[in-house]
Amino acid sequence: MQDTISFDDFLNNTPPYSSQQVMGIISLENIRIKNTNLKNLSKLMFSDNFSELCPIHKFRSYCDSEHCKSTKFFEITSDSELTVKHGRPYTKKLVYQCKNCEESEKTYFIRFFVNKLDDRDFVDNETPFIVEKIGEYPRFGKPIPAQALKLIGRERELFFKGSNCENLGMGIGAFSYYRRVIDAKKDKIFDAIIKVLKLTEGNQELIDELNAAKQETQFTKAVDKIKKAIPSSLNINGQNPLTLLYRALSEGLHVDTDEECLRYAQAIKIVLFEFSDRLDSALKEDKTLIDAVGLLTKKTTKV
Repeated sequence: MQDTISFDDFLNNTPPYSSQQVMGIISLENIRIKNTNLKNLSKLMFSDNFSELCPIHKFRSYCDSEHCKSTKFFEITSDSELTVKHGRPYTKKLVYQCKNCEESEKTYFIRFFVNKLDDRDFVDNETPFIVEKIGEYPRFGKPIPAQALKLIGRERELFFKGSNCENLGMGIGAFSYYRRVIDAKKDKIFDAIIKVLKLTEGNQELIDELNAAKQETQFTKAVDKIKKAIPSSLNINGQNPLTLLYRALSEGLHVDTDEECLRYAQAIKIVLFEFSDRLDSALKEDKTLIDAVGLLTKKTTKV
């Protein structure tokens, strides 16, 4: 038997072209207020007044507007009233707007199916609905960190294609797209590390190795040329992120199953996100330190 999930969970975490049994589409409390007999509910559910009993008018989700950048309530807009007609599955466009900034919108195309109704369907406020997501905008997936997007740059469409493949469980496709992104952004990754290295002295040998490695076309071959360790501030759980990406890309080329490729693709994305965050933090911290030293130096000079 398929597990039931909340409508919030369905909208936030179910990829397109996937169906789930969803609870909470009809509120038992509202049904009791209306004094509706469960045996007659099927007629009521498919009437024009169905939206009055439907508590899916709002849900919590991440808002990426400049005013929010956090999880907020989204509420359905007036032109998205949900009505379901009797006798066939029903596809509906649902548009939600962030109630905090009143700017950000999320749009979903949902297909509703209904199972046979009886009293057992309503235990713990479960509903007889099977709901399928057939489209959404913005695209499905957790928000990509701003630092990672900055590093990915012009390859973001390739990355989004990889992310879509990952969300749909297509491991080989996801791995292939992520590998293309890493190869394309090799020089930018090395240049970002060089920026961090130039903030302190004694790193010229590693800087020379990174510049030489940029001559290679593939990321894995480039990393082979780097013998010196990168700064510990850029390490992830004590591990060199370049080595971690190298291993994921190298191993992923030799696996046979889609499931194995999916695991390596997910590892590449996680390490890339964390590495981009470490690079950004290292540059910000050093800039703050340089500004502080400069301020105090001027103060000392005046004294």
